[in-house]
Order: sequence, then C-alpha cells, then structure tokens
Amino acid sequence: MLLFLRIVLLDIQFHVMTALFTVEVLQPHYDAEYGSDVKMGCRFPVDSQLNLIHLSILWSRMQSETQKSKEVYKLHRGQEDLTLQDEDYRGRATLLQEELQMGRSVLHLTKVKPTDAGIYICVIDYGGSDYKYITLEVVARYKRINLQEIGEDEDLILTCQSEGYPLAEVVWYSEKNPNVSMPANTTYELTKDGLFNITSILKLQPRIAGNYSCVFWNKKLNQNTSTQTSVFALDPVHTSTAEKPSPILFILPICLLASFLLPVFICKVRRSKSFKNLCIQRGRRQK
Repeated sequence: MLLFLRIVLLDIQFHVMTALFTVEVLQPHYDAEYGSDVKMGCRFPVDSQLNLIHLSILWSRMQSETQKSKEVYKLHRGQEDLTLQDEDYRGRATLLQEELQMGRSVLHLTKVKPTDAGIYICVIDYGGSDYKYITLEVVARYKRINLQEIGEDEDLILTCQSEGYPLAEVVWYSEKNPNVSMPANTTYELTKDGLFNITSILKLQPRIAGNYSCVFWNKKLNQNTSTQTSVFALDPVHTSTAEKPSPILFILPICLLASFLLPVFICKVRRSKSFKNLCIQRGRRQK
C-alpha cells in the first residue's frame, strides 16, 4: 500500500513539474534545399539570468525504418558533449550559444542532405524536463539534365539523366504528338547523400525526324525541368551506300590488275609469234 502511494505521489509531482516547465517549438515544420543551411529551434522558460550548469539539451532525429534515434547534438550541464554524436552530423551540427540566454535552443545544421529529412526531438532539462517534435523536409531540384544520343544503323537511342529529391517522374514527348507521352525505360539509384539518380532511355525504332523533349516532373515542388533535342533523318543516299559497298571498290582493283597484266600478256604473245616465224625461216633454209 505504501509503495502504491509513493508511485501516485511521484506521478503527481512529475505532472506538476511538467506543467511548470514547458518546451515550445519556434515552428513545427522546416523546409530546406539540398546543400543549404537550416536553423531549427525550440523555446524554454528562463529566469532573469541563465544558469548554464543546470542546463542540458539533447537534439536527436528519429529513424522511421528502425524506430530508433540518432544523436545530433548534446549539451550536458552547460558543456558540449559529442561523444555519442552520430558520424553523419559531425562537423555539421552546432548549437547557437548566443540564443540560450534568451531561452532558445537553436540547432544549426549545415550542408543539408536528403538523408537529414525526418522528425527531430528537442529535449531540454532545466529545473524541469520537456520535449517537442520538429519536422524537417529536404528538397533537391532537378536543375541539370544530361542528354545523349547514340545511333544504331537506322535506329536512335536518346538518354536523359539527372539527380534530385524526391523521386521525379520522367516523360518523353514528340513535337508531332505533344499531348501523348512516349514509352521509355526509366530507372534510378540512390546516391550516398540520398539523392535519386534517374536515367531514362527512349528508343526510336526506326529513327523519325523531329524535336523530342525529356521532362522531369517533381510532384512535391510542382516543378518541371526539361531539355530538348532535334533528330534528323538519315540521308537515303548515305544509307544505301552504307548498306551496299560501292562497286568502285571492286572495279578499281580489277582495272589496276588488268593494266599490269595486259602488257605482260601482249609481250608474251609477240615473243611467241616471233619465235614461230624464226623456226619457219630456219626450216626453209634447211630445205
């Protein structure tokens, strides 16, 4: 019975302290672009003079796939403690010390990557304890599209490649039918920073002249990034000569050989005739 009363009293004491000490977010949601910096913050009650020795702050990020958390930054009793800081945040996550005097815990994160996106927890212990959740979303625009052309006889292969976040949809259009997308093979892979490296391949079989557009559609940003190329038809004369070797390639060697052998043949014929005449003359003389 005494144990039950102690538990009830501790629970009441905890709720009273929590009600007296409350952490609030400066804003619940932040958006950041790939490669930029972001500052996320929460607010806690402070008397006229902040006593750092009694202040402890912990910033961590939840991992949705494992339901665990990564330690982003830790301040323990006024002293920075990075012994358990996740490697991915080393050198990128700091706490703005000048904001603490005003009762604000502001996390400064540099060189933001898509892998930084998620739910962050701001925990503060200063005469009482409380925490709040903050969401960070990261976007990376598909700014540059690399387009290549590879010819295969009468066919043509067009390839578009770009990196960004989140995953974009890739569509191909022809100027002859701009309202209908063309079937293509699109694949992607994740980079170490969490970007989507997308490659889309369009095969023109056979090659048809015209303008072709490759469009990356980022639904989250409601943004289109596109590039265009002009395809020209093959020259029929060039195509026929490429398929069938020119007769000159056969006639020319034959002519050269004939021009070399003909004088030799004529010379042999003349020699044989003169030899016969000489024999006839000798026979006549003997008679």
